[in-house]
Amino acid sequence: MEPPYEPVVFTRHNLKLHALILERQAWFCARDLGHFLGMFFEQRITRKLAPDQRRHIQLRYYGEIKEVLMVSESAAYALLVHHGHVTHDAIRKWLTYQVLPMLHDRSVPALNNAPAPGLLQWQHGTLSVLHWQNEAWIRLRDMPCLLQPRHDTSC
Repeated sequence: MEPPYEPVVFTRHNLKLHALILERQAWFCARDLGHFLGMFFEQRITRKLAPDQRRHIQLRYYGEIKEVLMVSESAAYALLVHHGHVTHDAIRKWLTYQVLPMLHDRSVPALNNAPAPGLLQWQHGTLSVLHWQNEAWIRLRDMPCLLQPRHDTSC
């Protein structure tokens, strides 16, 4: 039996998204993705996906090892389009511009003293950072997210 996979956990508006790279592709926990969309992605909905867009794996999920239904990146976008709502555009942007780059960056091993990608978990969510010269660097475009009042949901 394969050891369980260790996901990267992203947080947005107090919701968690377990994700990882398998065979150079991004995979997301279907249950978590459903929570972001206000839906329950049970077997009936995910069976409509192509077989190569879904899989069950052993995953460390909230501290326990469970068999979890995962969907590929292409499946995540298909679910967003098919079951999405105009308000879900922020979720699509978050996946595209924060989650996916961080997942792919983490799958590439860091070189000695080279800058390495990381995550900054804070009360309003997760931001991508770059660890370099013993400092955490934040992208200039992410600064408004750090400075915005708590009720703003654009980040």
